[in-house]
Amino acid sequence: MTKKTIIIIALITLIASISAYAIYEFYAPPSAPKLFSQSSVTVVDGVGNTVTVQLPINRIVVLDGNLAEFLCLMDLQDSIIGRTDAQCPPQLLNVPSVGEAAYALNVETILELQPDLIIADSLLTYDMNGAYKKLKDANMPIYISQATPPPQNPLHMTAEELYNAPTGIDVTCSVMYDLAAVVGNKDRVDTFVTWAQGYNKLVKDRIATLPREQQTLSFIDWYDYPYSTWVYLDVYQAGGINIAENSTTYNPVLSREIVVETNPSVIIEIISSPTHDVKDFIAARNDVLGRPALKNVDAVKNGHVYICDFSSRNGLRSIIGYLYWAKWLQPDLFSDINPEHVSEELYQQFGVSMNGTYCYP
Repeated sequence: MTKKTIIIIALITLIASISAYAIYEFYAPPSAPKLFSQSSVTVVDGVGNTVTVQLPINRIVVLDGNLAEFLCLMDLQDSIIGRTDAQCPPQLLNVPSVGEAAYALNVETILELQPDLIIADSLLTYDMNGAYKKLKDANMPIYISQATPPPQNPLHMTAEELYNAPTGIDVTCSVMYDLAAVVGNKDRVDTFVTWAQGYNKLVKDRIATLPREQQTLSFIDWYDYPYSTWVYLDVYQAGGINIAENSTTYNPVLSREIVVETNPSVIIEIISSPTHDVKDFIAARNDVLGRPALKNVDAVKNGHVYICDFSSRNGLRSIIGYLYWAKWLQPDLFSDINPEHVSEELYQQFGVSMNGTYCYP
């Protein structure tokens, strides 16, 4: 399996979980305990496996950066004894690494750590290097946070269905509540959810009354693979129309001619900047603005080209990316919202760092 294939699987897994979480519960499960008094807890994880974990849980290996941040927000960073390199929260830099990501693990290191629980996302179940099978064969308790749901094309959804469809922040809240059912500390999750859902509802309510003729025609482009795009909910939830909405595939590659012919008013370029260096964002934007094939497209002529690191559209930062997209696609409707101020709230109230650049300009 090539590196490009692995990256595509990882990113599609990520985007799908953000934009089309088909079956989820927003509110915490009634069974989620505040404090555990029993000797074990049994739950069904995101891929349908029944998982029994002995309590207390003092040694956690977490195989996903977002899930690691969730656990840190829940004040469980001292229980994490192993993590991956991808999107590692700064609180965990001194914690031993067990691999690059779920698709590139050192199983022997994990086994040596003797965790009480392994927490991972559904990428682990692809078992690209046999790690999942080895860990299960060693009787390691593994909790998979969620399965990758089938994508939904917004073109076939009613306004009510679109309003009720979960945003990235809804998915984040749901996953955190599911984790609380296993590891406890639900009170901390409640505090975050109350804060984040205030902004989430604000955007959804304003977009809900927006007629189609006032939605912004948009092209979402993957910078590493030009003209690769997605048909997903985020564009519509932020007040846009996806130029690829008639595609019969979830991850189409458009021709330059189609992009020029449809003439999007906004282009959002998705990049991955591990260091979140603003130079990466400036370079990507200048590259798109300088593409000869796009010189007559409205988005380029009017300078409405925006760069978004995909990590700002998932996890604890999903509300930041959501607000940026809303301002990019509907600037007049969200002129009173400053995502930078919300980023500061995220740091001050929950310790989630937004150092560097995530969205530009």
